[in-house]
Amino acid sequence: MITDGSWTINQMFGGKNVETALAPTPTGPSGKRASMYNGLADSIWVGSDNKPAAAKWVEYLGSPDCQNIVGEKGVVFPAIPESTAKAEAAFKAKDIDVSAFTVHIKDQTTFLFPITDHASQIEGIMHPAMDAVANGKDPASLTEANTEVNALFQ
Repeated sequence: MITDGSWTINQMFGGKNVETALAPTPTGPSGKRASMYNGLADSIWVGSDNKPAAAKWVEYLGSPDCQNIVGEKGVVFPAIPESTAKAEAAFKAKDIDVSAFTVHIKDQTTFLFPITDHASQIEGIMHPAMDAVANGKDPASLTEANTEVNALFQ
């Protein structure tokens, strides 16, 4: 069992003779499921040698034309609703039920990535702690991690 995002659907279902299924996030204390919104930022590097061409490329990436291609190929869930519907159809054609992910769209249970000070330090503390919990090695590691994260804000 793994915890991962929708961008790995094709990888998860790509193995031969591996029985694979998806499950939605559990219902939390609020009585609802929750999933952090994972969007991509199409950006232009400040040092780009060809900013006008880069701007055209970024404009294309966010367009329905590009998003529809991504959706039709069943690569990831595009940001445009009509393109997301195309992705759902593409995954269905591959006999992959993606409702574990799309339930968050239907139920409006996504939230934005939290912005915080010390983000990279928090990631450095929390990633190994969560791995230890997921691997069954150290369930108490979250208590220690909480103390370390709180100390960053002292």
